[in-house]
Amino acid sequence: MHELARSDIPHTEPEAFRMQTRDIYIPAGDVGFWQGAIREPNDPDYVALTTLIKGLQPFTLELLYGDHEGGQRTITRFGMIPRRDGDESVWFPAVSRHWNLDRPDPR
Repeated sequence: MHELARSDIPHTEPEAFRMQTRDIYIPAGDVGFWQGAIREPNDPDYVALTTLIKGLQPFTLELLYGDHEGGQRTITRFGMIPRRDGDESVWFPAVSRHWNLDRPDPR
């Protein structure tokens, strides 16, 4: 998690990612979802993320994932863009970049 990062900023090193607590299998060409939470107030990212969300500030989130065999690792960067809708806060995730880790990057 970062404040809003441009696409020319390098991705986080794979070793720095947290293990996900739920595996979700999404067949090729299908639709999926991902949920994330930081529930512990003593987590190093808790205060920064809470401040950004409460202040309706955009931020960047990176997700490391792969196939069901542990290959084809990919890091995807999402820009989390806030919008006020009446009394509600609505967040729009927008993908800004993908990085292939286990094969040459096509760019």
